[in-house]
Amino acid sequence: MSVVFVTGGGIRLGRAIALGFAERGFDVGITYHDSVDEASSTTDMILAFGRRAHAVAVNVANEDALAVAFDALVLALGAPDVVVSNAGVFPEANAHVQTADVRAAFDVNTLPLVTIARCIERHPASQGTRLVALSSLGGLEIWKDRLAYNVSKSALNTVVRSLARSMAPTVTVNAVAPGAIEQPAEQTDADKGLTARERIPMKRYGTANDVFDAVWFFSTTSTYITGQILSVDGGYGLVR
Repeated sequence: MSVVFVTGGGIRLGRAIALGFAERGFDVGITYHDSVDEASSTTDMILAFGRRAHAVAVNVANEDALAVAFDALVLALGAPDVVVSNAGVFPEANAHVQTADVRAAFDVNTLPLVTIARCIERHPASQGTRLVALSSLGGLEIWKDRLAYNVSKSALNTVVRSLARSMAPTVTVNAVAPGAIEQPAEQTDADKGLTARERIPMKRYGTANDVFDAVWFFSTTSTYITGQILSVDGGYGLVR
């Protein structure tokens, strides 16, 4: 029986990823922060697929609390075959960002992946886990007045590569970097900055399913593939 954990699995991309795994036969554990109702709805949908589901409330910026949440999911569902580190923040644009803002972005966007890696190492049954991080094109290019986000996501990419080397050969570590992803049912202020369609070679915005496909690839492909950052951007990286 296969098990996946998804941080931030109650809403938006996290929900889509959690449901995609459930549809393909995985039992799913999710974490959530403030999205209590959405997390409950997500677990109900997972159960409707005939899979086990468990949700744990946690602020992923709290290292100790995240470790406790990981242990709770292991207790409820067993050791994970896949862990998707998806929870993240998109700070407001600020031309005069302060160091505290950068630290806050790091605490959510970057460091939880290190905590999760240490949790995997503590559970012998977790050896062989596929660890997938949700990065961003914001980790590969510079956006105006988005220093905290850019730095936290570019650092995440470095963490992915470093962990891939140190955790080999028992754990693979990769990242998916979405570009302009449209989620009409769950729009946020972050969606207002979507790249113009005409600038994207595929002439459309991405969907949650496009992102899931990339996560699924890293979760099921050869273990010889590790330390990679896969852009899901419709070819935008070729022309930007």
